[in-house]
Amino acid sequence: MVKICLNVFTNCTDSARALEFNRWYSHTHLPDLSKAMGFRTARRFTNPVADETSAKFYAQYEFQTDDPAKTIVDFLDQALEAYAAGRHIDCIEESVAGSGAMWIEIDRDSLVPLDETVMNYPTEPAERLLLAINAMKEKYNKT
Repeated sequence: MVKICLNVFTNCTDSARALEFNRWYSHTHLPDLSKAMGFRTARRFTNPVADETSAKFYAQYEFQTDDPAKTIVDFLDQALEAYAAGRHIDCIEESVAGSGAMWIEIDRDSLVPLDETVMNYPTEPAERLLLAINAMKEKYNKT
């Protein structure tokens, strides 16, 4: 078994929905993704000085597995399943870390969970995000 870490950098595309984004990420998205094989823990961080060229949010996912590539593919499949179930927010985009960024941990317990019975999220990812997910899956399926 090896321990692996996956780092994901994102932005919320609608500043008026930033609180909803953080509540969704911490209380809906992370539990959905925790179903991935080998999942151990996840932590989220925010970059207080992010600009339009760098990520505002950073999630660190940790796994323990005998097959790292298969674990990452399963993790990505969990994200796609969340879309299919209408549990994936529509104001998220992938981003880059930005050199020298300072990251402050987001306290999950400070965020009230969303009422999941009234979520009205898309059932398919945006084309750009789907391309990124599929490119990652293809990369890891080759290893």
